[in-house]
Amino acid sequence: MAKRMQYSVVGLPHYTIWHLYEPSVDDIRHMEEMEAERVAKEQAEKEEQERQNKLKNVFTDPNPQWEKDKSDMLKYEETAAQKEAEVHAQGGDSAEYVGKLVFA
Repeated sequence: MAKRMQYSVVGLPHYTIWHLYEPSVDDIRHMEEMEAERVAKEQAEKEEQERQNKLKNVFTDPNPQWEKDKSDMLKYEETAAQKEAEVHAQGGDSAEYVGKLVFA
């Protein structure tokens, strides 16, 4: 078939070459090193996960408290602006009003 397609045929006819992979000593050592690296990486990931879980269990999430403080500060700013506007509307100096921060 190759001759009909005008290709030249080179090689040993009627021979099948089988190759079985037998790892060398260097290949075996390299595979052992790769396995040791994989085990060490898995161990490090497991320790990191345990550390993250411990931190999550020990410390509480501060976001709810921050949101509460933020809303309290916004309320304070609104009331302070309203009182300043009232003082200014009454003809007083805005420097006379000193607001107090009160949390519920």
